[in-house]
Amino acid sequence: MDEIAKIMIEDFEKKPDGSWVAVKNSDINTKSGKVIRIAPGMTFRKGTTLWGIDVVNALDKISAN
Repeated sequence: MDEIAKIMIEDFEKKPDGSWVAVKNSDINTKSGKVIRIAPGMTFRKGTTLWGIDVVNALDKISAN
């Protein structure tokens, strides 16, 4: 499973149910060098992955800091 190297938390908004929604185009860079383009309106929920990447977990960790 690949890991996130860079994700911009300001490109996402956390919803009351714990999900995250992209509010504008965003790129997720992985440690293996892949770039995943996220379109506005894309929603990420706990327990789901995008190409093996846990976006919610990454955003939750960043927002906790």
